[in-house]
Amino acid sequence: MSTFLAGRTDGLDRAESDRAETPAFARGPVLALGCATGALLLLLSGRYGYLSDELYFLAAGKYYPDWGYMDQQPLVPLLARWVDAAFPGSLVALRVLPALLTVLGVLVTALIAREFGGDRRAQTLAAAAYVLSPWLLLSGHWLAAATLAPPEWGLVLWLVLRWTRLHRLGIRRDRLLFAAAALVAVGVQTKFQMLVLCAVLLLAVLGRGPRELLRRPALWAGGALVAVTAAPTLIWQHRNGWPALDMGTVVASETNRLLFVPSALLFSGVVVGAVLCCYGFWRLLRGPEFGEYRYLGWTVLGVVGFYLVASGRPNYQAGVFGLLFAAAAVGLQHRRTARRAARFRWVPWVVYPVSALLPLALLPVYPLSLLAERPGVVNYSRMYETGWPELARTAAAAYDRLPAELRADTVVVGSTYPIAAALDVHGRELGLPRAYSPHRGYWFFGAPPDSARAMIYVGGRDPLTRHFHERRRMATVPSDHGVVNIARGVPVTLYAEPDAPWSELWPRVRRL
Repeated sequence: MSTFLAGRTDGLDRAESDRAETPAFARGPVLALGCATGALLLLLSGRYGYLSDELYFLAAGKYYPDWGYMDQQPLVPLLARWVDAAFPGSLVALRVLPALLTVLGVLVTALIAREFGGDRRAQTLAAAAYVLSPWLLLSGHWLAAATLAPPEWGLVLWLVLRWTRLHRLGIRRDRLLFAAAALVAVGVQTKFQMLVLCAVLLLAVLGRGPRELLRRPALWAGGALVAVTAAPTLIWQHRNGWPALDMGTVVASETNRLLFVPSALLFSGVVVGAVLCCYGFWRLLRGPEFGEYRYLGWTVLGVVGFYLVASGRPNYQAGVFGLLFAAAAVGLQHRRTARRAARFRWVPWVVYPVSALLPLALLPVYPLSLLAERPGVVNYSRMYETGWPELARTAAAAYDRLPAELRADTVVVGSTYPIAAALDVHGRELGLPRAYSPHRGYWFFGAPPDSARAMIYVGGRDPLTRHFHERRRMATVPSDHGVVNIARGVPVTLYAEPDAPWSELWPRVRRL
């Protein structure tokens, strides 16, 4: 009995030590930041229209559900399908989840700072930096894989960090490792990039410790869960020739290695984000307060190094932004405490509002009439969220003008996956048949039937169109509200008399 009581007392002492060491959560300011961010994103969620990739996810989930895709994994298309089934055609409903996930990212960043020993000020500064990241805020406006990845990565890093801190206190919480692995299983169904984080993280732990983490059964049980849940997607990739590798080639061709790091820093935030990322990385590797967490600094270095060599996109680093913001805020706290000087406490009140200008300007805050009058205004949403309904209406009008006997043998083909997705999502309700495209993931959705002797082709001429003997321009997509976008000016052309059956053409016309 005395041994039992002694053990119980020791456990209570450790729990009390944990509570004493962990600063209070900055509930008020962090929740205020999260709620304000969520409210802003929800307020803007119905502006303009579907993003080109949102159209693709909707089409894939509703009409072409599968265990895998060339450029995505099944989770986001399934989420888009479920939301649209519950709230058909609702842009606002589709974007509620991204807003909530962005709020989650804000909270997790503050929790990481708290695990590092950050006080209320440090937690608030880290959370505010997350909000001011142009990429993190803008991606919170869409339902996309890039929106899910940062909070998924942040949660995994927070759980591993928390396990490390408790392990240092002699408290065993292996369920944290299993929870992290469960989140990895979800992340793999979002993007394979989650596996890069895990591989680099485990290598960093092997090299810098705590190596006890690698001996925990809960970690490997979680690894088995990841393997089982990822099996259907991996089987799909194998059966289709590993198109994810082809997508890697596409991304590499679109990326400039020299601009990779500067672009990633720009995505993290002008002034605040870039400075905190650099300072947080340096503190993780060199700061004495992070001695137990050096492996996290090496994890960041490994992830950035991997994508630099592999020519990944700069936004692939967004999952470590929250970790770096938290480390920087805590590093500044230690610096402030050591110097016992308050002369720079006012700096955030100046640089944070200035840093908010770019992320706010990227959101769909402008009236379309203003964008139509000023086509030079840089606005991502204008380019990729407008024009798609007009494109579908133009194609539908051209299709309806065909003679009935020809229309029965005519298929609709989009030159790119966004165009095909717009034709599927907006065009079917206008009477268009399903859309086809030889571009990227849409090619895997299947070829037109051999019985089709003509096609309404939406897009410019490409390797597919040269296989037809007859062509006639039917229309050109007009401007939607006078706004310049990627749909404006797209030609709609009737092609007839293919020189080979579609079953022979399709393998030859696939485009990356």
